[in-house]
Amino acid sequence: MKSRSIWFLLLLAIVGTVAIGCTKEAATPTPTRGPIATPTSALAAKQEFRANLISEPATIDPNRSAFAQEITVVKQLFNGLLGFNQDLSVKAVTAEAVPSVANGGISADGLTYIFKLRKEVSWSDGTPVTAKDYVYSIKRMLDPDLAADYASFYYSIVGAEDYNSASKADAATKASLKDKVGVRAVNDTTLEIKLRAAEPTFIPKMALWPVDPVRQDIIEKYGDKWIEPGNLIGNGPYVLKEWVHQDHVTLEANPKYWGKKPILQTIVLKLLADENAALLAYKNGEMDFVSVPAGNEKAILADPTLSKEVVRFAELTVFALQFNVTKPPFDNKLVRQAINTAIDRVAYVDKVRSGVGKPAYSWIPPGMPGYDPNLGAEYKFDAAKAKQLLAQAGYPDGKGLPTITFTYADTTGNRLTAQFLQGQMKENLGIDILLDPQETKASRLFISQNKHQWALLGWGADYPDPENFLPGLFGTGAGNAHTLYSNPEFDKLAKQATTELDNAKRLQLWAQAQKMVIDDAPIATLYYRERFWLKKPNVLSFKVTGMDGGVPGDFFFADVAIGK
Repeated sequence: MKSRSIWFLLLLAIVGTVAIGCTKEAATPTPTRGPIATPTSALAAKQEFRANLISEPATIDPNRSAFAQEITVVKQLFNGLLGFNQDLSVKAVTAEAVPSVANGGISADGLTYIFKLRKEVSWSDGTPVTAKDYVYSIKRMLDPDLAADYASFYYSIVGAEDYNSASKADAATKASLKDKVGVRAVNDTTLEIKLRAAEPTFIPKMALWPVDPVRQDIIEKYGDKWIEPGNLIGNGPYVLKEWVHQDHVTLEANPKYWGKKPILQTIVLKLLADENAALLAYKNGEMDFVSVPAGNEKAILADPTLSKEVVRFAELTVFALQFNVTKPPFDNKLVRQAINTAIDRVAYVDKVRSGVGKPAYSWIPPGMPGYDPNLGAEYKFDAAKAKQLLAQAGYPDGKGLPTITFTYADTTGNRLTAQFLQGQMKENLGIDILLDPQETKASRLFISQNKHQWALLGWGADYPDPENFLPGLFGTGAGNAHTLYSNPEFDKLAKQATTELDNAKRLQLWAQAQKMVIDDAPIATLYYRERFWLKKPNVLSFKVTGMDGGVPGDFFFADVAIGK
């Protein structure tokens, strides 16, 4: 969701975080309230949409973005070769068509992909987008010095893993490995990508933001400042007008956009970490779309006006508590299993989430291929069993247990989660834990550097397939594996599954791999998220999916309109 990045690794705020198996099973539920409207009524003179992004993006560089808030912005500024429809099937965007064997876009052996580019696609300064821009972007994303979180998603490309893994190599070796990456521009409108082995999920991966085109000349001119207003050149429906750090991001319609012109002329994304303050701004008419702070859901549903403005839908996102398995006491599996069993997830969803969401005992969420409602049943709340497991681990009644510190991004929802967890550990295991609230950006960095002992983990689908939920987080040395979990048997299963073209066999391999993770307990799954936001009635043509980023509906903001 990851990392959606949501990494679409969504280590973020539980309410603020976060995308083919091309299966209808993954079709997205529609909101239970707030029906989607179409702009048939008169439109407002000012087409401005104001939403709360909640937290500051660390970057809006497509190659580097990993968190849901970042991805929401990237989606508006850049268009890739492929994208997703509302039912999460893949569609062509800047490519003329989705490559297939039938249309000649994929070779019979599945090793060569040809993308034909639409000739009208241009950058926001009017310069044509060419195949060379994609070659530059993909190789930049794989650059070991960039350390992009999503680089491992593209290891099936010839030479990609060798290049991305060469962080300690000298400059000449890196340059040689870069030249060997199997991506080339046949001509200005033809991109060729060669794979080292056939990969059943390569097409949806090419619909993700890390391989959106970026401008080499702009990056070389401005360096890390290329993503600031006035510098950034994209090819999406919007351009970056303002980025007032820690306050707001303003996007304006791209006057030179090559595709269907967006109706919204301005999108203002506030960076209010205090969701109660955002809710008050919404009630005062200062915002059009905000998340409902955890604990307020029942009151909102009881309100005769606000209840009609709720946008509520399940998404392909799961939240868990991740153990750093290299740090005591979490290097002991029995301790991890004891804590898993000591958490009353039903009470959590009811008391902390106000009944919004579903208790999670396994990792892959409902609505995804690979979801198993029976997996993880051994972790259903049982305080007596949890105490027994802790005693078996060598810590009867918690005696001798090393200090446990729980790190989290300090937002409203996370604070409630941390306090609930602290109470559960004291009440059900008799142990005290320390709470370590951090500013969101600092928390992300702290966890990404594996400094945490125990922390939140959220993952939303980048594409709806078990492959997206397992190897990148639990494979040995994987980019998003911040539990530092390592199991050679898991790695073996994952290697088999990623190249298995028989879908039934492939899903069975992933089922075995997921069971292994649940048994080894590098995480304690918590709940499957349901988004619960408020939207003003005059926000029209609003569409959501189960893979939305930091702000729901972000795949289709260009279709939104503001009615009178």
